Parts: sequence; structure tokens; C-alpha cells
Amino acid sequence: MTKTTSSHFKPTIAPLFWGHPKAYTNNVLLILCIPIGIQKQLLHTHNKKKEMAAGKLTSFLVGLLVGVTISVTLLIIGSPHLLSTIVLYNNSVREPNSQPTVNNNKGLPVTQPRTLARDSFLIDRSLKEDSTDTPQNKYQGDAPIKVSDIPNFVSQELDLRRTVFVGVLTSWSVPSSTQQMGVMKTWGAEIEDGTMTFYAGMEESIEEDESVPVQRVTGTTMGQKMYSALRHMCHVHLDKFKFFLLTVDNTYVNVNNLTLLLDGLQSSEVIYMGSSKRGPADPTPVQYCELGPGVVLSRKAMQGLCTHVTSCAKPSANQDPAYSLALCLQMTIATNCTTSGESKRLFHKLWVSEDLDGDLDQKKFVTSSVTLHPVGRLETMFRLHQSYLSRRILDKLQNHKDLADRIHHLNRLIATTGPHGDVKLLLGDQENSKSSDVVPWQLIYEDSEEEDFANVLRSLDDVVQLSVEALRAEAIIEPKLKALFQRYHPVTGIEYRLEYEESEDDSAASHIVDVQKPYGNLFTVSATVGHKERVNFIVPVLENSQHLEEFLQMFESSCLTVSGANEVALILVNFGVTKQGNRLHQVLSPYEKKYADFSFKVINVKSESFSYARGIEIGLQAASDPDSLLCVLDTHAIISPDFMNKCRLNTQRGRQAYFPIPYQQFDLSATKAFSLAEEDIAPGMGFWWEKNFDTFCVYKSDVQNVEDLQLSGKNLSGKLTVRKSFSVFRVPEQGLLLPQRDRHCSSKFMTFDQTDICLQKQKEILTMQRHFSNLTER
Repeated sequence: MTKTTSSHFKPTIAPLFWGHPKAYTNNVLLILCIPIGIQKQLLHTHNKKKEMAAGKLTSFLVGLLVGVTISVTLLIIGSPHLLSTIVLYNNSVREPNSQPTVNNNKGLPVTQPRTLARDSFLIDRSLKEDSTDTPQNKYQGDAPIKVSDIPNFVSQELDLRRTVFVGVLTSWSVPSSTQQMGVMKTWGAEIEDGTMTFYAGMEESIEEDESVPVQRVTGTTMGQKMYSALRHMCHVHLDKFKFFLLTVDNTYVNVNNLTLLLDGLQSSEVIYMGSSKRGPADPTPVQYCELGPGVVLSRKAMQGLCTHVTSCAKPSANQDPAYSLALCLQMTIATNCTTSGESKRLFHKLWVSEDLDGDLDQKKFVTSSVTLHPVGRLETMFRLHQSYLSRRILDKLQNHKDLADRIHHLNRLIATTGPHGDVKLLLGDQENSKSSDVVPWQLIYEDSEEEDFANVLRSLDDVVQLSVEALRAEAIIEPKLKALFQRYHPVTGIEYRLEYEESEDDSAASHIVDVQKPYGNLFTVSATVGHKERVNFIVPVLENSQHLEEFLQMFESSCLTVSGANEVALILVNFGVTKQGNRLHQVLSPYEKKYADFSFKVINVKSESFSYARGIEIGLQAASDPDSLLCVLDTHAIISPDFMNKCRLNTQRGRQAYFPIPYQQFDLSATKAFSLAEEDIAPGMGFWWEKNFDTFCVYKSDVQNVEDLQLSGKNLSGKLTVRKSFSVFRVPEQGLLLPQRDRHCSSKFMTFDQTDICLQKQKEILTMQRHFSNLTER
């Protein structure tokens, strides 16, 4: 009975007493007394508890696995060569007397450089295994610098972001300060701050300032100076850079090509690269990199060198410093300089048959090399850098065009496939319209005795020669260059404007030549010969203005006393004439008597309120000769005697109008005299007021159909700009000053709109003054 009952209920109670048959037998009667429904409920509760326990265990294991995975990933990212370093460390512990590692380039390349094949310049740079003969065991040198393969922390490894440090050794062939200036004004300006240092001897004469880092080192020979520089690099820069370039100051470095080359290399590999040369006959042949074209060392190579740099700095007196460095690297890390032809092409040493004259862009060794050595003349250094900048600008323009094309096609795709259709392109596509953008000119040469100007002029011999030939075609034999302007136009190329003066017996004629370099060979755009034609000044005035006498005194000193009677004329448009008399004629009378041969003309406007724009319109109508050159001037302006000449040169009939940018002063007491001095235009005294169009020069024939000037010359500038084959020339004019004077904007002769314009100008000046004060904390 008992067995039968037990077998009948075994499937029900077995899960509750699994593995305990004795307990099961002793409790059979108790189970028989439990109803079937309660048994099922107990069984369900037991299964649920088992599932919860299994779920918790699974979650714990998954979390542990994810945590381990993240930790390992971060560790690998933070230190890319951690595993290899651990292996090397373990091997060094197990085999303390083992030979140094020799990189024989048998493995596959890890990273391909962007510009050339990696194996082409890494091949044959290591020694054969059978010729090393444990050089480290034979070398017993001191180790003053402790070097570790990797930093102690991942954060230090992440700080190794800078690509290359450049150490420049000063040479003895020319004055160091001259070569230093040539480097800093050319390729040195392309180097980031803190990534280049000049290494000069204690007795060398070299200019030191904050912008040029100079490190004084011990030693009287180039070899001693080189090892002192390497010692400084090891102490200060080893853990901050991936690569190191050591060169001399008469070498030109193409910074862009250098960056592209090093970006394709691994700093964790032993790299000793440059223009290779076979050393003297030794038991073991040594290929060394010449110091002139530059030597590139990876951080891994520097680590081996730094541990013995002090002991290596004891070569024989007649030993080449570059060869001594190669022997040291062979002894410490068992490697030779690269011997491939590609490396010699990159670190180019100029042959006797190779010159740097003519068009540098057509010379392949100039465009493809990383370094060029030697560059003896300073003007050659400037020409090399100008060629480099031209190619970089052309590359950036092409990249800009490619990106613009991609955006355009993407916009079209979004417009045709998106839910909004072609109503509005999502990326804000705009039509490419030819706007009248005015590219500012930069003065790069002026007739003076400054050495910088002279150096710049020597670097532009081809431009000057082409302009002189253009003038000779106009029968102008011996012109004198007065000024040279340059600007970079994003489409047409580099443009030059040269101003010449031809001295004759009676007068001096002025000439201007425009030369354009479309990032290639030069050709002449135009050669305009200018003469001292009459400049007709149009000046709207207010009769009761307190500045009227000051303006006439300034006009006398800047125009009347330095010009002939047929070279200048004055048209005064007089507003605010009263019944009591004409004050303007009384003020002008002494000048009319003193300068009887000059043309003075007064136009009285009795029934209208003062309007500067209306005065311009009346003055233009008063000029009867359609070929006359007109210059509109504000009574508050101060011009230099050379301003009229600038007006003649920069204005071309039917082609160009001149709207100079004036210099607006801040201080009310800054300019007390009636003539313009050099100290009046200085940093902190004011600002170049680009929004001011009140002064301009134009030919009467170019504005005959222009009506309704409205507010100022700005409206005229806009109307002239949209004309076909007509341009508006703007440039900061050193000979045009607007002193900060107390302008009365509440005259009874001014309308409400004119008063508002006057107040807006005053507000703009005060805003710029406040902005300048905030910048300088004055």
C-alpha cells in the first residue's frame, strides 16, 4: 500500500525532495494529506525562485564581462604599443645580456603614408644581424637621462599629440641674425608656437625677442653645438613630440610636405631619415644623414640616443658632426640612415647645376621636396616661401571648390528626395553671384631706407622687371619706384600695384602699373601713365560753421602751396546763406587775393537746408568739363600733400573710381595742427572707418547719369559698382584723416533726417572708441 501510494505521487513531490529519498519516504503520509492544488502552488513558487536566482547570476556575469571589455579597450587606446612594451620588458628580464633589437623591415607596414610608399625610404636603414655583434655590450657610456618606452600614465601618452619639433642650428657662414630673420619671416612663420627653437653658441650675435625662441648652448664647433642641442631636446621635448627635425638656418623647410610625410609614419618605430651619404672606410660601413638638408629622428630613435648623448659628444676634432651622430645611433640602436633615392629627393641637397632662379613652380625639386639646402641668399628664401604660399592658396581654393560642389549636389539630393520638396534647401544653398567684393590692398614696399622693405623688393624682382618693361614701352626710361601694393584675390590670383615717379626738369609725372600673377607666370594687365591733371575739389559747407577757417588753412598748406595753378581747383557749395551778408566770401577773400591764378568757385544755396549729398550733386553739376577729375571732400577732413597724387593714380576714366578709407581719430585734442603728421595715425589713436564713403575721386564723365544720391557717397559707390567693366577701389589712405571734433548735429539749417544721420555717425565713432577701450583696458 505504501509503495503503491509512493509511486503514484512521485511525479508530484519529487521536485520538492530531490536527492533525499529517505526524507521522501518518511514524509509520504504528510504529502498525501496536502491537497493537489496546494502542491501545484508550492511547485510554482519553487520554480519562480530558481528563475530569479539564475537571472541575477546572468546579470552579474554580463556586467563583469562588459566592465572588463571597456577597461581593456581604454587601456589599448591610451597606449597603442603597451603590449609590445610588456613583451620587450619580459624579454629583457629573462635575457639581460641579449642583443639590442634590430629593425630589419621584414614585417608588413603598419601604416601607409599619404604621399609616398613607406618602404621606399625605410628600406636598408637597419644593420645586418651578423654585423651588430652586440654593440650595446661593448658600449660602456654614462646615462644621465632616464628614458622609458612609454609614459607612466595614459594621460601622458595622450599628450603626445604634436607631430614634430624643429631644432635649428645657427651657422657661421653668414651673420646669424640675418639668417634667423629669413627663417622667421618665411617657413618659420608656418611652425606652431613652442615647436621650434634656434640653438646658438654663447658668443654668437643673434637677435633675441619673445617671438623667436633662442637657446644658448655650449661649444665652439658645430659638433659640440649639435650635441648640446640634442641634450636640450632630450631633457625638455622628448615626451611632447613624435618626431624631431634637426637642421641649420640656411635650409628651407616645406612645412606642409613635412607634415604629410610624418603623418604616415609611426613614432614608435626606429626612424633615422635624411639625405644619406656613405661614411669613410670603417670596419663596418655606416650610412649617415647629412646635417644640412636635415635629419629626422622618431621618438623611439631619440629614446635610444638620449641615454648616451653625453658620451657620444666626444668625437675627434676632424670628424663630421653628422657622421658622429650616425656612429652614436649605430652604437645605441643599431640603425643606419635611409639609403633610398626617395629619401634623397625629399631631403634635397642642391647640386651645382640646380639653380633657384626663374619660375620656381616649374621646378619639380622645389615643389616635391621637404627641405632644400643650401639657400644662401635671403631674397631666395623669400622667393621660395612666396612660391610655397601660392601653391597652398591654390590647393585651398581647389578644396573649397570641391566642398562647395559636394554641398550643392547634397542640397539638390535633399531637395528632391526630402518631404519639403524644393521649397527651401535644408543646408541653406545660395546662388553664386558675382558680388562687388573689394579685396583690400597691403603695402609691402615704400621708398625708404628700412631694410625689411629692401629685402621684400629683392624677392619681387620678376614683378618689378615686368613693370619697368611696361613703362619703357610707353617711352618712360628711368622711373623711380615709390610704393608697391599687393593683394590676394581668391579668383584672379596675386595682384600687384606699383607706383612710379619720373623726375623731369619742370615737374614730376606719376605712373602706375598693374601686374597680375594668376598663381603661375606673370603677365601685364595694364600700364597707366598719369600726369598732374587738375583735381577739382567739391566741398559742401555750412556758412556759419566754426570749422570753415580751419578747413581753408588746411587746404592751403596741403594743396595751394605745393601745387601749380593748373593742378587744383576748389568748388564750395555754400548752405545757410543769410540776408545779413555772405560770410564765406569774407573768409575766402584773402586766399583769392593771395592765389589769384587758382580757380575758386562758390555756389550759394539759399532756399535749402544743409545736405552733404545735395551738395555733392550740385557740385557735380557745376563741373562743366566732362573729362574733369573730381574729388569730394568733407570740411572736417585733413589731407596730406600727396593725397592729390593718390587721387590721380587710383582713378581711371571709364574704369575705376577711388573711395579711400579714412582714419578716424578718438581724442579731441589729438590733432591740433592743420597739417597731417605721421604720428597722427598710430595704434590706439583711432580706427580705419570702412563704412565712411564721404570722400571719393571720380571723373565727371562717369557720374553724368547718376541722380538721387540720397544720403552720402555710399549710394554713389553702390551705383558705380554694378556697372559692367567698372570697379570701385578702396584702400586705407594714410593721407586722409578725420579728427574727432565737436560736430554740431542740432543746427537750424539741417533737416530732421540730416540731423539723424549726423547723430548716427557720432554714435558709431563713440561705439568704436568704447570697443577699443575695452580691448586695451584704458
